[in-house]
Amino acid sequence: SSGINAEYGEISSRMSSDTVRRRQFPVQDESDDEDEPLISKLTDEERKLIDSVIARNRSNVNSSTILWMLAALIVFNMTDFASVLQNDERIDEDLILFGVGCIMVNLVVGLYLVVGLSWLQGKKDWENHISPALIPVATLFAVVGFVLCTVALWPVWGFWTIPILFTLFMGVIMTASLMPF
Repeated sequence: SSGINAEYGEISSRMSSDTVRRRQFPVQDESDDEDEPLISKLTDEERKLIDSVIARNRSNVNSSTILWMLAALIVFNMTDFASVLQNDERIDEDLILFGVGCIMVNLVVGLYLVVGLSWLQGKKDWENHISPALIPVATLFAVVGFVLCTVALWPVWGFWTIPILFTLFMGVIMTASLMPF
């Protein structure tokens, strides 16, 4: 190990800082990109054509979305999730309520950002219009809510609680991705 470090020290001392910089961040020569058109050289007609192709290919419906939604429906039905939440006495009600409350805080923040700012007000740069800490705080609430719900439902399904909740979560997220806003 010391031989390798000594050899590395010899090599690095012989190399100038410019050589190291060029190896870490190689400069791309414009002559290499002759096949790729520069965006600045596109005409308005070419830009409109590219925008129309992008707009046509913006569908949120794809196979993974459908599969997650189907998996969530199957898990919801096979585990009898709604009935278990209402009737099973092994569930710690305080933990599940606090966990769902944390997840609701996350959803309210998400609705504010997506519907309130993006869709209604047309503002896409959230950091300039809100506190930069809002997104990490919402993420923290979501993680705490998921953990609390997992702990509350653990007596019912054991280890299977994690995949069950994750599948249901992904099904909800994929369903929300199909919303028009």
